[in-house]
Amino acid sequence: MNSRNILLFSVCSLIWGTTWFVIKFQIDSTSPVAGVFYRYVLAAVMMFAINILFIKKTLRYPLANHKFFLLQGLFNFCLNYILTYISEKQISSGLVALTFTALIYFNMFGMKVIFKKEISRNVIYGAILGFMGIVLLFWKELVNFNADRMTIYGIVIGIVATSFASIGNMFAYKNHQLKIPVMTFNAWGMLYGACFSLIIGLATHQSFVLPLTKSFMFSLTYLAFFGTVVAFWAYQTLVGTIGADRAAYTSIISPVIAIVISSFFENIVFTPQLYAGMILCFLGNLLALKKTPAPRTTELRP
Repeated sequence: MNSRNILLFSVCSLIWGTTWFVIKFQIDSTSPVAGVFYRYVLAAVMMFAINILFIKKTLRYPLANHKFFLLQGLFNFCLNYILTYISEKQISSGLVALTFTALIYFNMFGMKVIFKKEISRNVIYGAILGFMGIVLLFWKELVNFNADRMTIYGIVIGIVATSFASIGNMFAYKNHQLKIPVMTFNAWGMLYGACFSLIIGLATHQSFVLPLTKSFMFSLTYLAFFGTVVAFWAYQTLVGTIGADRAAYTSIISPVIAIVISSFFENIVFTPQLYAGMILCFLGNLLALKKTPAPRTTELRP
């Protein structure tokens, strides 16, 4: 993987490694649907402003393209995050992070079935190592797992949210195939995602009163700009260059980063299991992202 892709991978992994904590400030102040609406309407405004002021490429596309923008918005920037926020209300952020690691497997399946992309052995073995590492990272939570109804509900919702994220990634990959710039299809997708969130909120009689507390406004700004505009630009660019299966490995690395950040703010004590889990995650990362050598061809001479 070249230096540009390494930078993009690092950016979205680092940012999403922090958002597990920041989301808590949103769901403590408003409903998941309203939180997602405000996040993506603000992110969409930022994206369109960046496109108009700096990129200056056309934002006009035929209705045939808007079909894929709309579907990406529905799954990537609406249903995925509404369900993730709901899941975080039911279970700990650690268990939500654990459910999100399934993204790499959903993306593998989608790329294979929909786009007929072969899955390299490096990606498969790396995913296995990464999953083992995640299990060790959250071993304490898994051992103390309380299989009550609300916990099971939260885990199922988290897995469904991850599957929706993967479906959104497939539409993003389709937009790449159609040669549409990442910033353009993300801008439209975020706008559509915000509209769908508003419709769902109105249909379910949600309150859209905007909390004006410092914690909510900080979390909203951080999640909209860094967690959405910057991170999704980096991630969706990776989807187009290295494929959705390999790009999804950010879902393995971001929980590792979350653990490191927790050690500073939540006094997490590093144990041998945590160290082993982090090592396995990074080894799996190196393996999954390693470029597969092209098969040798033997020249036939008469």
